[in-house]
Amino acid sequence: LHADARTLKHISAPSPSASVSTCDSLPPAMQSTLRFFAAAALAPAVAMALSVKADPKGAGQPEPTMDLACAECSKYADNLGRADPCVCHATDIMGTFANDATKELTTRKEYGSEATDTGRKRLPEGWMWHCRPISATEGLWKQCPGS
Repeated sequence: LHADARTLKHISAPSPSASVSTCDSLPPAMQSTLRFFAAAALAPAVAMALSVKADPKGAGQPEPTMDLACAECSKYADNLGRADPCVCHATDIMGTFANDATKELTTRKEYGSEATDTGRKRLPEGWMWHCRPISATEGLWKQCPGS
């Protein structure tokens, strides 16, 4: 952009008594340039927001919610339930077992010991689906709604 004295005289600092500042006081060429750059700055954010979908990630990938895991299972249930009917179940594999992220460190302190967390209380949820519970652990596999 090239600005000369004629263009700059239209640009002034808002007075303390001015209410809301708009670009209406700018020359038309600068208004369109300003709008162009504003649109260009917002375009990637809008494109990213529109591309984010709550679609299942695919086979073998943990889903962030039970609903997404159940949606993926129901998508394939008709093809998988030929010999036995596929009744969709899901489990949160990230909360099933203890791991290093949930480990506690126990150290001696004076005449006793002290336990401190070295990570998070639990991992973020990660749901996997199957046509039936694949373990006998009570409450581990939850039946999907509508199955």
